[in-house]
Amino acid sequence: MTDQAPVQFSEDRRQHLAFIQTAIGRMSSASAVAKGWALTIATAAYGYAGTNSSAVVALLGMFAVLLFAAVDARYLREERKYRLLFDAARDEAVDVYEMNATRYCGTLTRAQCESIGWGKVVWSWSVRDYYGIILLVGLAVLVWLHCR
Repeated sequence: MTDQAPVQFSEDRRQHLAFIQTAIGRMSSASAVAKGWALTIATAAYGYAGTNSSAVVALLGMFAVLLFAAVDARYLREERKYRLLFDAARDEAVDVYEMNATRYCGTLTRAQCESIGWGKVVWSWSVRDYYGIILLVGLAVLVWLHCR
């Protein structure tokens, strides 16, 4: 056990951290909403396509899933930026009440920038796996319709 005293932040610094955490929470909520809508629309489109033998509707459902995946990836990327801003604010490396994560991210190291790159975000498990499975179901519906 260490004898280090807990870090004492000023009230302004604590409020700043709370603001950043609120922004992160909103982005996380928006991501969850995108996932829910993607699943709902895909289920409706694939169900309709299967019952009415409409490959076009299945393709539209898959297109909608791709759009929601792009929206979700955007929110995840912004969330990662704000997590980096939160860490910098906690370490007192940014001004109090700095909320521009994009401007802050312009000062990051190459390794830190890679974590918020589009490739890392799109291929993260929360985007790739979730939307990939829904797209595979759509592909299965298309194959089933073709073979019927």
